[in-house]
Amino acid sequence: MYSYPIDYEIYSKEEIIRIVEFLDLIVEANEKKTNESKLVAKYKEYQKIINAKSTLKRIDKDFESITGYSIYKTMKKITLQKEV
Repeated sequence: MYSYPIDYEIYSKEEIIRIVEFLDLIVEANEKKTNESKLVAKYKEYQKIINAKSTLKRIDKDFESITGYSIYKTMKKITLQKEV
């Protein structure tokens, strides 16, 4: 289990739960197989909660330094696989 880079004072309890669920799926997608449709759906929720592009980039950078996994690269890989 990782300590995710989330500002707990900005988001509601429900939003934090959704963010953590999405970040857990990113880890799962990189460490084993995950449901791609569920991951894409959670990504859309995540983007609605964190709608500032600069915040998304900062979280991705911090998340990658903690886990070794990039949100952006993982989602790009998943979407490219779906197109094939």
